[in-house]
Amino acid sequence: MKGNPFTSQSFERNWIKHYCKDQKITSFDFLRNVKFTKTKIWPIYVNIGKNFTNGITYDINNEVIDFKGKVALIYDVQDFNTVEAPTRSRIKLNKVRQYEAYYGDLSERKSIEEVITANFNSSKSRYNFRRSLKQLNEAVDLKVDYFYGDIEKDAYIKYMQLFKDLLNKRFDDKSEFNTVLPMWDFYTDLIYDMILEKRVVLNVLSNGEEPIAMSINFVTDQAISVAIRTFDIAYNKLNIGNIEIYKLIEWCLENDIKMIDFSKGEGLYKTRWTEIEYHYDFHILYDSKSLYASIVGITLTKFFKFKQYLRDKEVNTWVIKLKYFKKRLLGQK
Repeated sequence: MKGNPFTSQSFERNWIKHYCKDQKITSFDFLRNVKFTKTKIWPIYVNIGKNFTNGITYDINNEVIDFKGKVALIYDVQDFNTVEAPTRSRIKLNKVRQYEAYYGDLSERKSIEEVITANFNSSKSRYNFRRSLKQLNEAVDLKVDYFYGDIEKDAYIKYMQLFKDLLNKRFDDKSEFNTVLPMWDFYTDLIYDMILEKRVVLNVLSNGEEPIAMSINFVTDQAISVAIRTFDIAYNKLNIGNIEIYKLIEWCLENDIKMIDFSKGEGLYKTRWTEIEYHYDFHILYDSKSLYASIVGITLTKFFKFKQYLRDKEVNTWVIKLKYFKKRLLGQK
């Protein structure tokens, strides 16, 4: 049985290796399935992985409270994973809405044609998609590989370098900053381990031997979380991005995956292939019997509410553009 990949030993080990070598790792008996590091300035414990996961799951042990005077921040808890602080407890839990997200329910779908019928809401859109699929097959020597449970190390290194190159090319074309690229060494170490553990499927569409679309997808028992996607922009007119998703959903149906989660972030393809919208919450837990912890916890709650207000006003769009131009000025890849 595979649990949450973002609280697995492999994820924790690689995160610690790249981002908190000299920091103490803390766990609490009353908060199960999640570990923390403490911030340097504030007395706040932050979950390993921070906001670079596709959903943290945890639960509270009502019988143990080892949290006196402390504050914890848990990023990216999906709103359908309900967690509540125990009643009549000194522990206070504040939830702050953050990013919108989307998932598709595959539990009742028997074939990829049923998925297309459900998500392309007109005969014209279904016809156009099937035509683009036919055109791609006529234009290229299409090959699809799913790496799940096994991959040769040399081939893996080659694919990850090509993935990075395509990601750079695509975001340069959009003049946008990509948060994943500065972390590529971390992902290179992490994804190899998780492919072998069947916690990740690497989907690769190629024209012959040349990859033209790729995605990294985290896997639990009956769900898949689409984490990082890219494609060669030279094939954009052939609808390569949507066809990569189509091929991934085929794999999901063949492997009894019940949910495909496109996670947080914008993208027209997300609303195209899904029918359920949800959102991520940040969870802020603090000891309400401690004045200092209460002040920090309440202040942190207000900070993230204000940050979400700015995001709702699309201020973050300008920040992303500025980060991209800074990267270009500094000649960074």
